[in-house]
Amino acid sequence: MNNQFPLKAVLLLTLLLMLIGCQPVPQETAANRTSVELIRPIDGDTLSVEYNGKKEKVRLLLVDTPELTNPNYGKEPYAQDAKDFTAKLLQEADVLELEFDDGPERDKYSRLLAYVYVDGTMLQEALLEEGLARVAYIYPPNVRYVDMFQQIEADSQAQATGIWSVEDYAQRDGFHPEEILNP
Repeated sequence: MNNQFPLKAVLLLTLLLMLIGCQPVPQETAANRTSVELIRPIDGDTLSVEYNGKKEKVRLLLVDTPELTNPNYGKEPYAQDAKDFTAKLLQEADVLELEFDDGPERDKYSRLLAYVYVDGTMLQEALLEEGLARVAYIYPPNVRYVDMFQQIEADSQAQATGIWSVEDYAQRDGFHPEEILNP
């Protein structure tokens, strides 16, 4: 009898398990996401979807885009650009998914708070890269990607992309029309 066979099988199995164990583990997986159907884009950071059989508004976590209808001063610069960018991505998507963070799933307006994925690409990242959003509304524990978002925002600022191309346009606390309208 050959005693080598069981030893070779054990070694091969051990090697296979080690190789499987060495595969990189993604920070987030699609298993943490929920597929939804788009009803319509609303603006740059809000959309309407069908979620669990109901029509729901979704507010993008951790970002703020310029407002289309600000009660104090009307449409902010880059608001239409942000809406158009978001609408194009959403309307052309084959797969639309939501990822919730560790904190509340709804805001004070009963909107779902989520990271939105368009064909696997996070919408928040895309808006920040284009300079069409700023990092905002940071309310722990809904802060899973805040560090990454702040780095993307810093890169867009350094490249003077979108809202960052207008000096003093966006402050840490939002849009200040007096800064760009009355320099």
